[in-house]
Amino acid sequence: MSMALAGAVELSPGLVMPRFGLGLWGPREGLETERAVAAALEAGYRLFDSAPVYQNEKSLGRALLASGLKREQYFIISKLWTVGRENFEPVEDLKRSLDNLGLDQLDLCLLHWPTPQSSRAWLSLGETLATGLIRALGVANFSPSQLTRLVAETGLWPRLWQMEIHPLRTQEALLEAARAQGVALMAHCPLARGRLRKNQILGRLAQKHRRSVAQIILRWAWQRGLAVIPKSTQPERIRENARIFDFDLPPADVAAISRLDQGQSVLKPPFVFDAAGYVLAHSR
Repeated sequence: MSMALAGAVELSPGLVMPRFGLGLWGPREGLETERAVAAALEAGYRLFDSAPVYQNEKSLGRALLASGLKREQYFIISKLWTVGRENFEPVEDLKRSLDNLGLDQLDLCLLHWPTPQSSRAWLSLGETLATGLIRALGVANFSPSQLTRLVAETGLWPRLWQMEIHPLRTQEALLEAARAQGVALMAHCPLARGRLRKNQILGRLAQKHRRSVAQIILRWAWQRGLAVIPKSTQPERIRENARIFDFDLPPADVAAISRLDQGQSVLKPPFVFDAAGYVLAHSR
């Protein structure tokens, strides 16, 4: 089933994003990434989330070219990196990413992390919309207070908000805030990087619905209205992750999964943060 057919969200007039895609954090340039993207395309994925710091944009571009799909048949997200950079040129960074991808335009560009330079970078990205290099803007890893400050200082709302969301960190308040502002919400690390694989509650639900634990988690996220970008480089796992559109979790099961929330992050980014949670630099 095509991910676009399975479900999509309109970010702005004429810009429709599939709600299910492949996250590309992890694999570097080379055959591993190319094969993962090829398997995802074959399984119907049409949304791909990458970034310059992932160092695999060229491989993503090669796989897209080899697929023979038309440009309008897939949706590409990349990001702007401002960590530790006082001087940066968003247009130059975007052109470099586009060159790596072999594309003329990004569908969506996200500010990758909140930094002291975020407002300046956000305004610069807003100006690039008129150039046609990008179609829409979003943010990643911004807390609600950081996003509120960004908008207050710039007057520019994101079209998408990407955050770490999974059963150990359900982010209920964040979901309500995104809905209130009409901002699409995307879950990265939706499978909690494998930490829930042996969870007993999820295991029982997997048996009940004759699904894998990963499928149960992804269906839970889907029914909460999230866009999701599970990561894998294994073709069978990529296909399995996408098979979540032919069953439903009853409300009691959704609630049972949500009760696993511990406010627990599975990320350990190598950053130095200030007191307000802005990233100042790499810690290594």
